[in-house]
Amino acid sequence: MFKEQDLNELVKFRSDRSPILSLYLNVDPTQQTTDQYKLTLRSLLKGIADDANSSDVEAVERYFDFEYDWQGKGVAVFSCQDAGFWRSYSLAVPVQNDVRLARRPYIKPLTDVLDAYGRYGVILVDQEGARMFLFHLGELIEATGLLGEEVRRAKHGGASGVTGMRGGMASRVARRGEVVVQRNLKEVAEAAEEFCTSNGIRHLVLGGTEANVSQIFDMLPRPLQDKVIGSFTVGVGAPVGEVQGRSMELIEKMAQEREFELVNDMISGWKRGSGAVVGLSDTLTALQEHRAATLLVAAGGEASGYRCRNCRYLMLSEREECPLCGGTIEAVDDLVETMVHRALEQGVEVEIVRGNRALEESGSIGALLRY
Repeated sequence: MFKEQDLNELVKFRSDRSPILSLYLNVDPTQQTTDQYKLTLRSLLKGIADDANSSDVEAVERYFDFEYDWQGKGVAVFSCQDAGFWRSYSLAVPVQNDVRLARRPYIKPLTDVLDAYGRYGVILVDQEGARMFLFHLGELIEATGLLGEEVRRAKHGGASGVTGMRGGMASRVARRGEVVVQRNLKEVAEAAEEFCTSNGIRHLVLGGTEANVSQIFDMLPRPLQDKVIGSFTVGVGAPVGEVQGRSMELIEKMAQEREFELVNDMISGWKRGSGAVVGLSDTLTALQEHRAATLLVAAGGEASGYRCRNCRYLMLSEREECPLCGGTIEAVDDLVETMVHRALEQGVEVEIVRGNRALEESGSIGALLRY
């Protein structure tokens, strides 16, 4: 399973001996057969065969022929045999088919899926208890359940004496039932806080009847309420597959809405002349001055550029020497990818944005600033 520490490792790795082969393959079984995906794989590798190290191509072919189990919906592979480097990750979410050769691993697709599907929780609740799920990149990591103590006793016969009661007695029993329900929901809220905190959950989805979801939401502490991105109506005993599918729909919708808001905030700030920049030149400057807080990149956006081999200063145009340290200048095939690496090294949030015309018309890249 791919984790954030894996991304950090990829960000730090660099090969000066031979280029790293980075390959992404969509293997969603609902779209094509395994044989069709193998044809796509061969086509991708054929396209870079003349420039790639043959040992890397062979390593990828060997992996898919003999090791990969063709499970999940996406796979990412990174190979640099000259440096003894090999990493492969099977993903439960789809990726776009792509292959790249560079001195660093091509990581933009992974930052995209981590941002959208990384560590989110689902809590299904009713008046008796709850089930809690932790998902990461579409995979179930942990599941647990909670059932109120008094409800358990009632289910084993403790409440049988209420049969036939009337009037005031029945009302008292009903009121007691309401108290028990509120106590159970409070226990669920407390357990949910512990579950989300201990698992580092970034987003939360609630499931149940509208009434139960509304009650449990009101009982959650404010920081946890802020993580709730939506809810859906479902029984607390729903199959895991249904919980996964319906929650992922909400996660995808949330990601699209958040991207739209970030782009709007960026463009508004740029027009005001404060808080944001757009376009490759100004964004590069802000990033190198450590002023960027969030880097927004249109999916598929690329640009060529240059870099100092000594101090790693990035430039849009070629120069005889580095303006900062006088070092030797080298070409960078994909400056945008290099900027994504640089942003992650600095702890800058990176958003890969899909299908946003406003961002594309603004140069396909921009940033919200710290100052």
